[in-house]
Amino acid sequence: MTAKNIYAYTLQPVPYEVTEAEQRNAQLVLSRSNYKIGTKAWAIMGVIVALSLLGLIFIKNYSTVIFWVALAAVLIYFLVRKFGIEWYVKRKMNEVPVQEIKGIRLGIQPHGISMLQQMGMQQGTMVVGWKDIYEWYNTPDFLLVNFKVKGQQGAYILPKRMDSKNFSFETLRRHLKESVGEAKTL
Repeated sequence: MTAKNIYAYTLQPVPYEVTEAEQRNAQLVLSRSNYKIGTKAWAIMGVIVALSLLGLIFIKNYSTVIFWVALAAVLIYFLVRKFGIEWYVKRKMNEVPVQEIKGIRLGIQPHGISMLQQMGMQQGTMVVGWKDIYEWYNTPDFLLVNFKVKGQQGAYILPKRMDSKNFSFETLRRHLKESVGEAKTL
């Protein structure tokens, strides 16, 4: 280790407090990635719209109601997928209380992410090794790190405001790239 990278790690763990708004935002960003309209759906909608428009243009003296119904169905499907599902997810998320994250301190170490938590009179410690992390996401607002330790899954939502001298996101990203690979996209 050189003098330059000794300080890349945490000497004093930083408070890890994620607000309700940050948790809700992270949940919403993750859920949006699950209900994106896929390429196959776009292709099917494109074919239906193209055939309907061709039917409206070229078919004369017959009922064109079926083509108007097909266009309306595509429009309704698109609006439900684009706006309806997000509205439903937001409504359901507001029904579930958010777990308060306070009293936890995190640090970056050469062997993983260390966590310290005060539990009554005792202080608990845990280290999530770099090898325990199986995926991570880099968004404009936060980093999401998913891990599995002793058969239990967990995740850290790391707001960008935590990036500091004592908790360097540059060091964190470097270790994540080395041990897990590039960040997944949402």
